[in-house]
Amino acid sequence: MINPLLKELSNNFKIPPFDIIKNSHFKEAVIFSISKQNSAIEKICSIRNKPTFKNTIIPFLNSGNKLTEILSIFYSLCATSLTKERENIRKELLPKISDHFSNIYQNKKLFDRINKIPECKTNTKLNIEQNRVLYLLKRNFLRSGIDLKTEDKAKYKKIIKELGILGVNFSQNIIKDEKNWIHFLDKKDISGLPKFLKNDLKFLARANGKKGYAINLTEALLLPFLKFSDNRKLRKKVLKSWKSRGLQSGNSIIIRKTILLRQKLALLLGYKSFSHYRLETEMAKGPENVQNFLQSIWGPARRKVKKDTIQLNKLFKSDGYSGKLKPWDWRYYAEKKREKKFKFNEDDVKSYFQLDNLIDAISYSCNRLFNLKLKKVEMSAYHEDCKVFEVLKDNKRIGLFIGDYYAREGKRSGAWCSTFRNQSKVNGKRLNPIVLNVCNFSKPQEGMPCLLTFDEAKTLFHEFGHALHQLLSNVNFEMLSGTSVSRDFVELPSQWFEHWLESEEILKKFTCHYETKNNIPSKLLKNVILSRTFNSGFDTTEYLASAIMDIKLHSEKTNSNPIKLEKTYLDKIGLTKAIYPRHNLAQFQHIFSGGGYASAYYSYMWSEMMDEDAYSAFVETGNIFDKVTAKSFEKNILSKGGLKEPEILYKAFRKKLPDPKILIKSRNL
Repeated sequence: MINPLLKELSNNFKIPPFDIIKNSHFKEAVIFSISKQNSAIEKICSIRNKPTFKNTIIPFLNSGNKLTEILSIFYSLCATSLTKERENIRKELLPKISDHFSNIYQNKKLFDRINKIPECKTNTKLNIEQNRVLYLLKRNFLRSGIDLKTEDKAKYKKIIKELGILGVNFSQNIIKDEKNWIHFLDKKDISGLPKFLKNDLKFLARANGKKGYAINLTEALLLPFLKFSDNRKLRKKVLKSWKSRGLQSGNSIIIRKTILLRQKLALLLGYKSFSHYRLETEMAKGPENVQNFLQSIWGPARRKVKKDTIQLNKLFKSDGYSGKLKPWDWRYYAEKKREKKFKFNEDDVKSYFQLDNLIDAISYSCNRLFNLKLKKVEMSAYHEDCKVFEVLKDNKRIGLFIGDYYAREGKRSGAWCSTFRNQSKVNGKRLNPIVLNVCNFSKPQEGMPCLLTFDEAKTLFHEFGHALHQLLSNVNFEMLSGTSVSRDFVELPSQWFEHWLESEEILKKFTCHYETKNNIPSKLLKNVILSRTFNSGFDTTEYLASAIMDIKLHSEKTNSNPIKLEKTYLDKIGLTKAIYPRHNLAQFQHIFSGGGYASAYYSYMWSEMMDEDAYSAFVETGNIFDKVTAKSFEKNILSKGGLKEPEILYKAFRKKLPDPKILIKSRNL
């Protein structure tokens, strides 16, 4: 049987043939594709003719298409359904893949050909997109050590390989600790819990062969438990276990090694710190700008938290407790405060937020904005829980969208967007993307709809904002496509799209009680909208604590004990003892499971500054579905990918860059 990963995708939608792909196929396919790309590059380097975009750049870009396709499938399966077999395959392949890409970007013959092709003003034969590709390729080679001495190139390759292995091990350790933790509950332990949570905890116990109730470290169970459980000891046990994931399996050692290797990498390439290296290509440009930006929000957030702490302490004391509010108390008393102020709790709201209805809301919003809609199709993806949609724009197919929404064993925690194929064009014909959104909502019991909290609904819209960036991309070259932009720009479309969930029209039209089918009452609707920034001091502070630590660790001299530094430094800058960072270092996957958000976790708030300003452009028209503004946003932001620097793209849409003060206002700080 021919390895299905090495065949051209054959069905109508060009979806990977998940039903016939076996784990054993990946090793053969990866090694074959590496060899094939190496042969293609050797052929490019042997050309005697003067290097041109056509005879050098295009064949180089195309040389790795099959490998990219195979790795996108493999990495997605590892993230969503990790098994011991896949884990072993990944460990075996990772060093080979790392060496392969290091060898490419340290290939002097290849770089010499690329470097001889003039760019920008000196080459009128290239269009804007070709010039951008040429500029980015040259930059990638330089930032990958092409100019290093031979012995330093070997050091670079060794560091990159080690970092890749450390990142994988970091993630695996968290999954291992999550998998090993479950706590069975008595009836007295579920006192005060809402109906939806009791049902989910009962379902979990039954799935583990027990009667009664159980809780594990799935975020969709853990966060509402912390909000509603009146058992303080249990809240402490659950939160402490959540915040210690990775520590038992050795992540503290991985953190120390990772930071040290990143610093060595930066120094090797001639940079002052890893942050200086990492941020050179971002909008922020350097760690000093990031630190100033974060500090401008930290002060107002601390003041808000100080006021909130006084109010929550009163509720805490009224329950007969002495001492001070702790992290396992905050969510519980904040929820009590919200119920008192806005006359609703999460159970009231969750009954109206059904996953399928909210997917319809996404389709409706996209149709109003971009003439884009989702059409569900009966197609098998890599797991039976996946929902597959054909994406239509002006009734023409522009891509496929896969939603993998439910938590399960072996699935990485959190939510993200990835692709099985990026948008590009071949001979002028559009190659449609296949986009994946992954979430970790509680899977409903048979016969029940999947109900979401308001925060989970925002996550659903957030990830589809990333999907929009991929689906509406309209460039020729894959390396410029969709989310191939700077990290502090990539969260703009995702956070921007969250605003439509919070609009009165969407909430009225797509929320109904899962039992009575009645629409959400107008008073409840009004209070949900009014409570949008409730607890914003907490939300902002826990996020900033993580972002500030990320920059500190990567911009200063390496510390021998990052875990200890985290506590002492956050104490020094005034983080209240009642709030933990959103991500303690031992489970900070954004920055340690890979390099994606390393020294760039600030990006969420940097992008939020833009998304608030971009949404204001719609509000200013008096119609958040204004077609003219939507067309401009699509034309200048969503369709362009990485075609130009983000500042240029944003100013083309908004005519100006945003002011950080908009965050103080939008977060009600």
